[in-house]
Amino acid sequence: MKKIKLTLIFILITISFQAQKISGKILDENNNPISEVRIGIENEEIGDVTNSDGNYIIDLTNIDENKNVKVLGYEYDLLIIKISDFIKSKNYNIILKKKIIQLETVVINSKKYVHKNFGTTNSTKPYGTFDSNDPNDINREIAIKIKNKKKLKIKSININIVEYKIEKAATFIFDIQGDKNGFPDDKQSLINEPLKLTVTESNIKNKKVSLNIIDKNIWIDKDFYVTVRIAEDFKGELTYAGNIFAFSKDTYYRSYFGEWKKFSAGEPSINVDVMIEK
Repeated sequence: MKKIKLTLIFILITISFQAQKISGKILDENNNPISEVRIGIENEEIGDVTNSDGNYIIDLTNIDENKNVKVLGYEYDLLIIKISDFIKSKNYNIILKKKIIQLETVVINSKKYVHKNFGTTNSTKPYGTFDSNDPNDINREIAIKIKNKKKLKIKSININIVEYKIEKAATFIFDIQGDKNGFPDDKQSLINEPLKLTVTESNIKNKKVSLNIIDKNIWIDKDFYVTVRIAEDFKGELTYAGNIFAFSKDTYYRSYFGEWKKFSAGEPSINVDVMIEK
């Protein structure tokens, strides 16, 4: 009987150790809560997004403690901490530091710069659907690669949408990232504030939505990625346009902080208007 009790105690301790659902807040350096910050496990499709009070819950059950917790708020420095250190700290309120990006001041001369569009602009053929009722679509992020060797300034980001059914509104969240081993890299984000576009059905004109970012002064002289995801409060369906059989194009995708994957037979209709050196 005593042996059975000891066994039960051991099982309960083991379950308690393995089942680690942690909650906390994500704050700025002035202890103000930060909303819409993603927290997850690096290279895993596990995570949460903070609410308006900065609260999050993350389930670390049966996760290797040698893996990393990753915290990403676009206007803050990326934070990565080992899970074992995170658990031992017993302080699950996370402070993020404001990101500092030195933006270059450039005098625009109309004789030296031309306006171009990079990416895919197809507006008629369905490519992929985001459905808020499909659990596989939640927190899915997609990206396209823009090959570039000249200095350019990004003016706007555009998406073509074939079909849509939006209950209230849809918020698109964008990032501009550098390249690491042929995939987007969070650590090379070129923005120091969130790039968001909120639309209703009435805002979608000619199957296109656009976010003007010319005032963000984003300059780049190498290959880069444009990433986009839809905020978690979206309810409805959106079907991106794109080129399904464009074998020279690639689509990059992930969920939360899972590893980026590549589909090499097409590209969604995401494109950027730019000013580029002649």
